[in-house]
Amino acid sequence: MYPGMSYFVKVLIALENSHALDLNIIQLHICTHLSSTARMSDSGCDWIKAWETNDIGFHQQNVNQGLLSHADQMINGRENIKIFLPLCGKTVDMKWLWDKGHTVVGVDIARKAFEDFFKEQTISYSVRPLPNGEGEIFTSDDNKIKLYCCDLFKFNSSFDGQYEAIWDRGSLVAIDKSDRHRYAELMKSLMTKDCRYLLETLEYDETKFKGPPYFISQQNIKEFFGNTLQMCFLENKEIFSEEFTKWGIDSLFINMYLLSLK
Repeated sequence: MYPGMSYFVKVLIALENSHALDLNIIQLHICTHLSSTARMSDSGCDWIKAWETNDIGFHQQNVNQGLLSHADQMINGRENIKIFLPLCGKTVDMKWLWDKGHTVVGVDIARKAFEDFFKEQTISYSVRPLPNGEGEIFTSDDNKIKLYCCDLFKFNSSFDGQYEAIWDRGSLVAIDKSDRHRYAELMKSLMTKDCRYLLETLEYDETKFKGPPYFISQQNIKEFFGNTLQMCFLENKEIFSEEFTKWGIDSLFINMYLLSLK
């Protein structure tokens, strides 16, 4: 098993139980580490098995609070825009955005997550293999929800073009340090000129807890995106509870940012 996987699961479930954080922002993104090395190792099988056995206590049934609070800034008055959700799992955020008339595109490695999403949301869909043989695409009958079951780092603009918005509700905080610039380049390559990128991160004392999910500072964001994107800080919200003391931390915050091309 991947060295941090079972521990990461415990972190997620504890966060979920605390009701402090909508943990579909994280979606057990240990799978990102698999994607970053383009491998389907035993831990990849463990991740898929978690979905197949419904061992998904980390999944949140409600729309992410950060999205509810800041969707207007991401959408910016536009109608029927195309929104990208990296490592989306079966988050209900997708249904919420779709209900508002937008086109939603997501990527995740767990096929069962997509099957569950369409079934639970009672949305008719079809499945077909990707032309490159790297996975499958799940498409709603109205063609406004497209979920790519594949390695995130093999996804690019040739799959479905670029996006007017990105909702990153935890992908970045799951990426290994060595792959963060690569991740940032991928996100930038998927942005249209008027794209608005809504990003949610976690803040804590990383000398006490190493992650994942990882602490991402404002300086980190400037380092990853500052050469081409401008950053607007939206919110800092404390979500710490006693549940987190077992990991040696004494504070925990959610930070929200809005990024756009300069």
